[in-house]
Amino acid sequence: MFKRFILFVFFFLFLFSQHFHLLAQQRTLPQFKIIPRKAWGWTPPPFTLKPQKIKRITIHHGGILFTKDEDPVKYIRHLQEWSRAKKHWMDIPYHYMIDLDGNIYEARELKYPGDTNTTYNPRGHALICVMGNYEIQKPTQRQIDALAWLCARLALKYHVPLDSIKAHKDYAETQCPGKNLYKYLQDGTLKKEIKAYERLDKQESVVPQKPVLRTNNKNKTDK
Repeated sequence: MFKRFILFVFFFLFLFSQHFHLLAQQRTLPQFKIIPRKAWGWTPPPFTLKPQKIKRITIHHGGILFTKDEDPVKYIRHLQEWSRAKKHWMDIPYHYMIDLDGNIYEARELKYPGDTNTTYNPRGHALICVMGNYEIQKPTQRQIDALAWLCARLALKYHVPLDSIKAHKDYAETQCPGKNLYKYLQDGTLKKEIKAYERLDKQESVVPQKPVLRTNNKNKTDK
């Protein structure tokens, strides 16, 4: 009887230590805020589309090399202008964009479907673009954390299951979002962090950090 009691105590302590370790890991996850459209100079679209209902979350990359000396706000403004003038889309094709520092920017209004140069139908998808070309460069840890945080936030709000969080290349013939970003989906790293953020969000115990906007006055031309 005494041996059983000792075993029970050790088992209870083991479970408690695992639970405490998990909570400690979760509380170290960085938190983020979404930068609203008005903060980067967004302008309303010339027309709108039929509203959508979010069922999936799809990850993209910009496909253009993006470095730390470039201004993300200038890049986003240029993308909006290009999307309307050259592609005749209503707005930026993505709903959110994440820069190298992990700042998350609102882009196209989420109630409207995004656009694509490929063959899949983006209606029902929340489109997230990680700025950069991840066939060439590697994502920063802040970008991965911000991506996981945002996916968790959207998944909880719109009841999107983990198996509906995928990449552009899972729906179309493309390299997007690039091998160096896609591997985080392939090996389960991203979804593991998304689940951790979901648990943390439900606990409502962490105060978000303020985003740090980085400005750059260099005269650069985005492509």
